[in-house]
Order: sequence, then C-alpha cells, then structure tokens
Amino acid sequence: MKHNKRFKRDFQRAAFSLCVDFGGYGVMRKLGSSVVSPLSGR
Repeated sequence: MKHNKRFKRDFQRAAFSLCVDFGGYGVMRKLGSSVVSPLSGR
C-alpha cells in the first residue's frame, strides 16, 4: 500500500511537470510567432 501511494505521488509530480513543460512550450511558441510575425510581415 505504501509503495502504491508513493507511486501515485510520483505519477502526479510527473504529470504536473509534463503539463508545465507543455504549457511552457506553448507559451514559447506563441512568443516566437508573435516576434516572427511582424518581421516577416515587412
């Protein structure tokens, strides 16, 4: 039971870090496109 509890907590931490990484990737892509867009528009 204790092992299962620890596994669940690790899984939540892994899922959270994955969400943060994915969210950060989306933000970086948005920032990149907003920076490239005016330059390519010229």
